[in-house]
Amino acid sequence: MEQQAFTAYWHYHPEVELTYITKGRGLRFVGDEVSTFEEGDFIWVAPNVPHQWVSSKEVEKVEAYVIQIDTQKLNQIPEIKSLLDLLDQNGSGLNFTALKTKLKLNCISLFQAGSNPKQLLILLDLIHQLGQYNAELIPMMKNSEQQIIGNERLDIIHRFIFEHYQQQIELDTLSTKVNMTKTSFCRWFKQAKGISFVTYLHQFRIEQACHLLKNSTLTKSQIAYEVGFDSISQFNRTFKKIKGVSPSEFSKNISLT
Repeated sequence: MEQQAFTAYWHYHPEVELTYITKGRGLRFVGDEVSTFEEGDFIWVAPNVPHQWVSSKEVEKVEAYVIQIDTQKLNQIPEIKSLLDLLDQNGSGLNFTALKTKLKLNCISLFQAGSNPKQLLILLDLIHQLGQYNAELIPMMKNSEQQIIGNERLDIIHRFIFEHYQQQIELDTLSTKVNMTKTSFCRWFKQAKGISFVTYLHQFRIEQACHLLKNSTLTKSQIAYEVGFDSISQFNRTFKKIKGVSPSEFSKNISLT
């Protein structure tokens, strides 16, 4: 599907979801994880894990192949059942990076095959190939009671953050957006996401900073203010706390890859 922007709400379903990004970039929310997505990303989202893709305002078009598969059918296939078991025990999804050309073509073939026997054969071949690649495990949601999540509220919050993260975000403003008191909002958000809103906002801003460090010519000081931090020292301190390295070390690692 090609469209102006990804508009799906924060949602979850009992099927496994495979998403292959062929055009565009933005932010991905899967379980507790907030990270950037870009062309070539292939994400396997486990059953009943809340997720949402929000495309960047700078991108004109986005395109992705998305397929949802009944897990009962997949559990009958040993190769896939082992992967599902891994997700059940350890995480919300798998992020396969650095997919080679042949694998990308197989991804597209899988999505274009539709719901017919050929699709299952392509899926088996794809799973076999993916097993040869390193996959980044997406962390499991800390709150196992996923049904308590207010989908519409979280969708409003995600979109508000995405539109205003460069500015100062007041808890009073955000709690009013979802018709809650500030105290109730803070308590509900931590219950739903497993972390405080401030921590979540910091993670969001740092992911945006990582994107700019990779894809822009802005200096680190410019990036700090661009993503909404009040000072360079706060940016550096928060970046290292979340990423384990300083912005300078992060940039150096990029240049070495």
